[in-house]
This record gives sequence, structure tokens and C-alpha cells, in this order.
Amino acid sequence: MLKALLKKQFLELHIFYFIDKKTGKKRSKGGIVGFVILFAFIFLSLAVAFAGMEFLFAASLLPSGLDWLYFSTIGILAIFFGTFGSVFNTYAGLYHAKDNELLLSMPITPSKILLVRMIGVYLMSLLYSAIVFVPGVIVYWIVKTPTFTTVLFPVLLVFIIALFVHVLTSALGWVVALIASKLKNKAFVTVILSLALLAVYYVCYFKMNSILTYIVDHAENLGVVIRGYLFPIYHLGLAASGNALSMLIFTLIVGALFALTYFILSKSFVKIVTAKRGEEKKEYKEGKTKASGVGASLLGKELKRFTASPTYMLNCGLGLIIMIAASVFAVIKADAVRDMISQLDNSIPALSAFIPVAAAAAIMLVSSMNAISAPSVSLEGNTLWILQSLPVEAKKVMQAKQRLHIILNALPVFFSAVVLGIVIKADVPTVVSITLLSFAFTCLSASFGLMLGIKKPTLEWTNETIPIKQSVPVTIALFGGWLLAVVFAGPYFFLCAFVPAWIYILFWALIIAVASVLISKWNMTKGAEIFSKL
Repeated sequence: MLKALLKKQFLELHIFYFIDKKTGKKRSKGGIVGFVILFAFIFLSLAVAFAGMEFLFAASLLPSGLDWLYFSTIGILAIFFGTFGSVFNTYAGLYHAKDNELLLSMPITPSKILLVRMIGVYLMSLLYSAIVFVPGVIVYWIVKTPTFTTVLFPVLLVFIIALFVHVLTSALGWVVALIASKLKNKAFVTVILSLALLAVYYVCYFKMNSILTYIVDHAENLGVVIRGYLFPIYHLGLAASGNALSMLIFTLIVGALFALTYFILSKSFVKIVTAKRGEEKKEYKEGKTKASGVGASLLGKELKRFTASPTYMLNCGLGLIIMIAASVFAVIKADAVRDMISQLDNSIPALSAFIPVAAAAAIMLVSSMNAISAPSVSLEGNTLWILQSLPVEAKKVMQAKQRLHIILNALPVFFSAVVLGIVIKADVPTVVSITLLSFAFTCLSASFGLMLGIKKPTLEWTNETIPIKQSVPVTIALFGGWLLAVVFAGPYFFLCAFVPAWIYILFWALIIAVASVLISKWNMTKGAEIFSKL
């Protein structure tokens, strides 16, 4: 039985390479080879990037004889990257797998199911942590002549570090699962956690140079901290440097932690996977139900669909958060922004006149990321017939999908336009023209995205990420918006000395508004007819 479970788990891990989730059918041999090559290229690129960073560590630490500190540093990076990369996979793989309850209904002990799940999670931890640690080991072998122990121990540590990462992600996944079992709607929690991790990632990315500089400049202090407070990491570094006793100590520590993790998880596994997440028993109470119009009901349906899907919100609504955050940041750094504009004005006087147009183009670029209407038709999937069978005009359905896009974008766009206008000290006509252009662009994005969704729907999918992230409408809506922003801003670079910015922006606002009206009219007539026959 254990052999069959392991075979099933390995197939699940690699199913993406063999099955097209868009259609649920098996990929061709060429498609399989193509996907393998693509992912190999991605991971190889990441490994090369980490190797370049690890060369800097090696050049600074190894000549001073701090081999253990070098390996401790890349070990910490491997653990961090491995945990960051596989924590959500751990939650989904251990506790949120679709066939957990099915397997538990069979004559299979829960401990075996948990063990097989943990092996699958371990392989993902191995993949992510090895991307960092393996290049570091190769760099060490290049910079310093390897010995038998400095070859054998680092190779073994690749697998032991992955087990340590697995312990950390299992603990985090356990906490997430416990929290999720108490929540009614996990979509917003998932979005918040994802945004928090994304913020941490980008902060670390943009601070990477200063982090590297600090590590190199404070190597001795860092070594004291690791020896004093990070006992396992200290022995990891010594083990990779060839110390047999430290290799034994680190292995025993990780092994003990894994055994403890397995013991704890086995005690709560069944309870968590069978919990009715967020469901409450409610008593029926007689009361009056407030009726709403067709338009409001359809709009409410679209809004619930959007807020119920973390994938939908993160991929098609991230620009909303970015617009607000960027505007707040611009207010905080208003003096710095104005100083930059002043310096531009002193060095290239004509360039300062381009600033209002550049601000409007920036709003357009970020707003393009909110392709809410583009996948809305495709997301109906195999339930499309329900809308088509209702005694409701297809035109009303189109209006609801288009209005949701506009409503969600209107306030952030207005806020960004006004704030940026004030920060760059634009006059009132310019601020008004930027606001009008931004709103017209929002309307165009809504109508254009919906038109693409009607003409190029992806209705046969087994995973909602297909219409949201990999469909033609979303791709064209995103890059089309970026292209329009460039086409809008580019010509004014040559016209800024002759045409006031507010007139130029207002002229484009009129063009975009007309295009939006025309496309919207098509959506409500010809587009509605096509939708009713899909």
C-alpha cells in the first residue's frame, strides 16, 4: 500500500508536465519536453544568480579561513529561500489536498498518508533549498581545493538541509491549517499573507546590496552571533567545512526535529483535514428578504466571485494595492520627488514639462495590471449555462462584468491622480485632466478586457489559474494597456515645448473616452449576442 501511495504522490508532483490543466488532456511529447526545458532553464538561471552572489561571499570569507561562516551564510540563505518557496505548497500538500478525505475513508492508516504527503513536501523543499546551496558548494570547490570530507559532507548536507526546511515549512503549514480551520472565508487571509510575503521578498531584493555589504563588512560579528544564538547553523557550517563531529551533531538535531514534527502532526492530522473549515451551524429564523434589482444582483455575483478567489484578487487586482501604496509613498517622499523635478528643470528645462504626462502614463501602466474584466467570461467555465438560462438579458450580464472593473478601479485611480498631481505641484487644469484621463482609461480597460473575454473565451479549464494567468484576453489586456501608455506619453516628449500638458492630456482623454464608449456599445449588442450563444 505504501508503494502505491508513493507512486501516486510522485505522479501528482509531476502531473503539470504531462497534463494540460486547460483541457485536462495529456500533453504531446513535444509539449512535455518543452515544459521540462522551460523549468530547467528557470531554475538554472536562479542557480547562476545565486552563484554570482556566493562568489562575493567566497572572495571575502574564504581567504580569511572562515570556511564555516561561508557555509553557514549560504545555509541560512538556502533555508530562507526553501521555506519561502515551499511554505504554501506544504499547507496545500499536507492538509488541503483534494483527496485527503477519500484516502482516509480507505483502510489506510493516517500515519502512512501523512508520511507520503511529507515525502512529497520534502521533495519540494529539496528543490528550492538546493537552488541556493548547490551553487554555493560548487563555488567553494572552485575557489578552494576540495578534500574528501569537503566533497562528501556538503553533498549529504544538501539533503539534510532540505529536511530542516521541511520541518520549518511543516510547522508553518500546521499553524496556517489550524487558523484556516477556524475561518469562514480564507480568501482575504490568503491575499494578505501573500502580499506580506511579497513585500518581504521585494524589501530583501532591493536591500540585497546593502545586506551583502553588511555581511562582508561585519563577518566577525556575524560569526559571533551564529556561534552564540544559532547553534544548529554553526554546526552546519563546520560540517560543510569537513568537521565530522559537527556533521553528526547537525544530522542528529535535524533528525530529532523531524521525528518530533512527525509525531505532533500525526496527532492532529485527521482532525485538521476533516474539519469543516469555517462552517457554522445556523438555526433558521423567519424574516423578510430584501429584494434587489437584476443589475445589483448580477453585480453582487461578480463581486463575490472576485473576493472568493485569492488567485483572481492577486493576479487581477494587485494594481489596486500598488496604486494606493505608491501614492502614499509619493506623499511621504514628496520633498524628494520635488527636488528631483527641480534638478531636472535646472539641467533639462523642457523635461520638467513632461512630468505631468509621465505621471498620467504611470497611472495607466499600473491600472493595466487590474485586468478584472478580461477573465470574467472565461471564469464562468462549465457553469456558463446557468447565466444563459436565466430570464435575464445578456446585456445585463455584460454590464455587471464591466461595472465591477470600473467600480473597483475608480477610487484608487482618482486617489492616485489627485495625489500625484499635488505632489508634482501641477496646476488645477492639469490635475483635472490627469483625473479625467485616468478614469477614461479605466473605462476603456473594462470594456476592452470584456470584449477580449467575449471573443477569446477559455471555458474548458480544470484550474482557475488558466483563465486568470494564462489566457489570451488577460495577456492582451495587460500588455495592450502598457503599449497604450507608451503611445500616449512618447509623442509629448517632442511636443512638450509647444503644447501645454493639460491640453495634451485632455485630448487623449477624449480619444480614449470615445474608444471606450464604442467598445462598450459593441459589448452590449454584438458581444451580448455572442455571449448568449457560447
